[in-house]
Amino acid sequence: MSIKQLLESLASTAAGPQPSFQSFQILDALLIIDREAPIGRKKLSEKLGLGEGAVRTLLQKLKSRSLIDVRGKGGCILSEKGRMLISKLRSKLIPVGSLAIDLPWSYPENYAIIVRDSALKLRRGLEQRDEAIRAGAKALLILSYLDGRLLMPSVSDLTSEKPEFAARIIELVRPRNGDVILIAGGDTEIEARRGALAAAQTLL
Repeated sequence: MSIKQLLESLASTAAGPQPSFQSFQILDALLIIDREAPIGRKKLSEKLGLGEGAVRTLLQKLKSRSLIDVRGKGGCILSEKGRMLISKLRSKLIPVGSLAIDLPWSYPENYAIIVRDSALKLRRGLEQRDEAIRAGAKALLILSYLDGRLLMPSVSDLTSEKPEFAARIIELVRPRNGDVILIAGGDTEIEARRGALAAAQTLL
């Protein structure tokens, strides 16, 4: 089972009401737990922008797959299986965070993610943009880095057309050849992060 399939299966249910979280929020939760463990349900709820009831269900799902260990009031940590999953995930997906650069929109927050070795998977980027908007982002910039050039697939060669902008992105993000760079914009950091993660998940 691929990482994408695992995340989607965790967010689905065979019967009854659908959970009030989506697969990219499970991805977000795993990354947060890895970074901040041990973390309690209340703090995780705040970080994810989800209600505590939804987070309780989310954690139960992760525990049912042996991806986390819950230490009572001490919060939760990744299990050995969870750490193996995150290690595999982090070899493919690199959260960069907010970039100090003027982007082609006026939204106050942005969040960037690198997806390793995925440039050839991109077509026009419509699937990634649709998922980002559906997840709450207001905009998504989709870039690929090939042979030292920063490209907007099927749109333009930014290294030729906007060399200063392209050079600044490369300086901030430090991509490798074949990488995809996803930069989501939103009114809040959570909106932008959700959009970037949802777009990135399509390439896992």
